[in-house]
Amino acid sequence: MSCGYQGYQFGAGSYPDSICVDGRLFDADNCDDAHNLYEPMEDIPCPMCREKDAIKYWAERNHLSGKLTRKQALANAKSLVADIRKNRQRG
Repeated sequence: MSCGYQGYQFGAGSYPDSICVDGRLFDADNCDDAHNLYEPMEDIPCPMCREKDAIKYWAERNHLSGKLTRKQALANAKSLVADIRKNRQRG
């Protein structure tokens, strides 16, 4: 099951390389020759169907980078997820 989200979370930049499957993001480039997606190594929540979990995920990841305080990391994560949702016309 997918909400239809496609994004740029895995670094391709010029094309959508992440897709939602059951509320988790899968790397569209990480598949076998028959285009079956490999199970992701970590649970990256979909920003569309798991908004709060996605904010928590990106806040923790931003904070662990060591460059931001928890408060800054949370603000950045909220902004990121809000921008993604706005760009997909869902708010």
